[in-house]
Amino acid sequence: MIHNNTERVQKLEKLLVEKKFTADEKLFYPGAPSEEVRATCEQAMNIVIQALIDTPEAGITEIEFWSLLEKAATVYKQFDSEEMERGLSYMEEIMDIYDIESSDGRLNTWRYGFDPANSH
Repeated sequence: MIHNNTERVQKLEKLLVEKKFTADEKLFYPGAPSEEVRATCEQAMNIVIQALIDTPEAGITEIEFWSLLEKAATVYKQFDSEEMERGLSYMEEIMDIYDIESSDGRLNTWRYGFDPANSH
């Protein structure tokens, strides 16, 4: 089960209010190609973040956690690969908040359609 604590909720709330999909030189991300795309991508991520903030005290299962993230990844598929990459970097931030070290290939599968680590 994945549970919240005060520190996690504070980090999620900070991420929630952040303006997303704007240019980020450290990540070599040029920013979304239009305000409409930026807002759509931001909304998809904010829905995930809010759902995690609203996690019941009993927690959520790992399956529920990954399903939330996958819904956002589905939105990013309709845009340029840069938006998918940036969306996945937000997901990595969320994984860090929850001390989740590996997506078990999920992020690669969402990005590339397969996990390159398993394609020998």
